[in-house]
Amino acid sequence: MQQLSQLVAFAMLATSALAGPLQPRESDNHCFTNEDTAWWRPPGDVQTRPTDTVRDICSWGGSGGCQYGYGHLCVLGDLNYCGGLISALESYQNFTDDRWEFPSVIQCGHIALSVASFP
Repeated sequence: MQQLSQLVAFAMLATSALAGPLQPRESDNHCFTNEDTAWWRPPGDVQTRPTDTVRDICSWGGSGGCQYGYGHLCVLGDLNYCGGLISALESYQNFTDDRWEFPSVIQCGHIALSVASFP
C-alpha cells in the first residue's frame, strides 16, 4: 500500500512539474521534499551512491526513467534540472547498514525523483 501511495504522489508531482512552471530556471537549488524516508539499494554494488544512479538516468535523455534495485528509483521531468536534483540528493543521501536513505520524493524545478521502497 505504501508503494502505491508513493507512486500516486510521484505521478501527481510529476504531472504538476511537467504541466506548468513552478519556479524559474535559476531556482534549481530550491527543492522540495516529502517527509517519508526511502530505502534504496542499487542493483550490483550496494555502495553505488544514489547520485550516481540519478546521473545515469539523466544521461539516458528523454524525460527520465527508472532504475530497479531494492525498490524503484525514478527520475521524471526536464533533464536540464538534473544538476539541482543531484545537488539536493547529495545533501540528503545517507548510507545506513546495507542501504541508502533519503526522502522518497525530491522535486527541483521541473524534475522530480521518487523512490518506491519494498518492505
